Amino acid sequence: MATSGAVNAREVVIAFDHTLQTSTSLDAMARSQMLVRNLATAGVPQAMFLIKTKGIDQKDKARLALYSDKGHLLVNAGHGHSLVTKSDLYAYEVGILKANRVLQAYRGYKKHVHFSYLHEYGDVNLQNGLANFLQARGYQPAFTGINPMRGVDQYLDQLYQKKIRANRPVNMATLEDAYVDFIAQSLAQQDAKAFNLLGYSPRQVLVLQENDLAAYFIVALVDRLHEQGWTMIAAERAMNDPIANPIAANRWGANNYLNSITRLRDERVVYARVLGERKTMVDSFLQTRVPGLVE
Repeated sequence: MATSGAVNAREVVIAFDHTLQTSTSLDAMARSQMLVRNLATAGVPQAMFLIKTKGIDQKDKARLALYSDKGHLLVNAGHGHSLVTKSDLYAYEVGILKANRVLQAYRGYKKHVHFSYLHEYGDVNLQNGLANFLQARGYQPAFTGINPMRGVDQYLDQLYQKKIRANRPVNMATLEDAYVDFIAQSLAQQDAKAFNLLGYSPRQVLVLQENDLAAYFIVALVDRLHEQGWTMIAAERAMNDPIANPIAANRWGANNYLNSITRLRDERVVYARVLGERKTMVDSFLQTRVPGLVE
């Protein structure tokens, strides 16, 4: 059986979704500058930024240039929401081509594409047609992974922003501890499931939301992950490794990484800002850890 550095390792890629968010308590550019500075401080060699290009302005392009110039990997996530709502192959193709046209100006873009949800619950004919389209044009697959707590950090940020707008105090040290504990635990659970299924820890992709709390707390989070035995690796290294990324040898996917190596059925993806039944659990956690954040 083929092996690689991924086998028996505890290696993780940091990825950011919901990127290029507008200004909140932090100016958008200041947030991006803080994030890349703190990623460097934390020793993250290369993060992955999932980029939807619809509506980006000159300030957003400057932020893309910042991520690119600092060595991070820009990933084509389509132009808008067409990649998860349309049932027309042409619409998928147009969305990817539009995003490609914007992103190709940046050296941090290597034609990686991440089209979440299409692979897991899309029409088989559309999947095959899009895979053929991507392969014929030299695109590369990017994966993330299934994590039931994905997107909850956006909810934490929304609660924080609400307090700031109301000029209410927030204990940032307490909030940082809760943020770090919650995300580190979610990664540990994701890894434990994979280990139990496979007998080793595959390379993981930890998806965070690009928001103020990520910019503030990424150093503390990475420090915690180091304490737990994780090594930060470059996103491109994992994406381009056919062992770590079996999708590269098995056509295309996005969030079905573990499913592709365990052969289990696909799981529905959890998206940012959609809490559903998780909200009660998260609110209970926060009321214990950060009193007053949830009202």
